Amino acid sequence: MSTNDGEKKKEYKNALFYQRLFAFLIDVLIVSFASSILSTPFVDSEKMAKVEKQIPEIMEKYVSGEITAQEYFIEYSNAYYSLSRENGVTSIFSLLISVCYFVVYQLYTRGQTLGKKLLNIRVISTQGELFMDQMIFRSLLANFILVDIVTLASLVFSPKNIYIYLSTTVEILQYGFIFLSILFVIFRKDGRAIHDLFARTRVIREK
Repeated sequence: MSTNDGEKKKEYKNALFYQRLFAFLIDVLIVSFASSILSTPFVDSEKMAKVEKQIPEIMEKYVSGEITAQEYFIEYSNAYYSLSRENGVTSIFSLLISVCYFVVYQLYTRGQTLGKKLLNIRVISTQGELFMDQMIFRSLLANFILVDIVTLASLVFSPKNIYIYLSTTVEILQYGFIFLSILFVIFRKDGRAIHDLFARTRVIREK
């Protein structure tokens, strides 16, 4: 009997929801920290701080009645777009690091990121050996790489109004996906989220 056959027949315990959650949060922090550090030399921190300060000021003006709802939407959209443009370099680094970390590194370590390793869980294939195409497809959905690609592409190539519409729509879909995936992990007997079903993977406990 081959090793793969043994892997298929071996009984695994599903990773618990809190394990997957904390592993995910740790990994997000790692990627965010790394992308922030690497992009720092390319970001105008003073301009970034100025734009970030505008957003609460716009909200205050709307609450106090200084501007109408329409004026609030226009001013907020302009500030949001400017902030996104200033964060563009960071977004590029975040996307590149996410691909290297969640796809290449996780495949190399047999389905474990640093977060998963700390929580004693890992990704396995339901088909036997874990392949690159599974990790790519899984990470596009689970780690929002697809969302980042769409958002970044629209920021670079689309007019402001289209970018704001697309980024808002994608963000709403992203939260919906997260909510449904949580329900899948909690209530499915095999604990597989939506991305696990599509990628033919599952997350198991090491111990």
